[in-house]
Amino acid sequence: MLKSPTSCALALALMAGACTTLEPASVGELKPGTDWVANSPDWASEAEAVFAEATAYIDQIAATRPSGSWGVILDVDETVMTNVTYQIERDRTGTSYSPETWYEWTQREAATLVPGAADFIVHVNAKGGHIGLVTNRRDTEQLATERNLETLGLRRHYEFQVLLTRANTAPSSEKDARFDLVPEILATQGFPDVEIVAYVGDNKGDQPAQAGDWKFFCIDQGGMYGDYCAEVPRSG
Repeated sequence: MLKSPTSCALALALMAGACTTLEPASVGELKPGTDWVANSPDWASEAEAVFAEATAYIDQIAATRPSGSWGVILDVDETVMTNVTYQIERDRTGTSYSPETWYEWTQREAATLVPGAADFIVHVNAKGGHIGLVTNRRDTEQLATERNLETLGLRRHYEFQVLLTRANTAPSSEKDARFDLVPEILATQGFPDVEIVAYVGDNKGDQPAQAGDWKFFCIDQGGMYGDYCAEVPRSG
């Protein structure tokens, strides 16, 4: 990873599960992570650095494996798309994530790209890999999510082959069962025996619980939500 203890990106991960948040100083003020993502150019450079490292790894994979035999799984929120506008709205009103406000946000289809994400996805496809997206957005939000992605140039069956949400009534946000489904779905699409060689996400749960012959690339979300995979941001 292109990481150091003193240089980590601050991004947001908006997950539909249990959250640990950093409270704003007062109503109307942005949380440190929100302000960093919204206003600092360093956020973009940090995200692009992670995707550049993942790209270099993919180039090594593509040089040694047949086209169509491998794939990459990415998380969606704060990995492919950023929802910083949603978080700004929460901070300004002194509120936090709720399923109701999150659903309303997803239906607006207004999330934007995390810098470096689209180029990475296009590169994987160009090198002969498959892209699967596994998100903790709920199935009631899947259609809006696909439309939002399409407005950003990421289309099902073109830039990505699989998008798996979780059931609206699912008691857990664990992704391992859905990770396992990605190669099975690809097989039904005519691509048998696809091996997942890399995962990209912003939470520890964006990679399988069991170690394997794959690499995980962490987009730093500043410890704002969930079981984050990079260090908590420091202020001052």
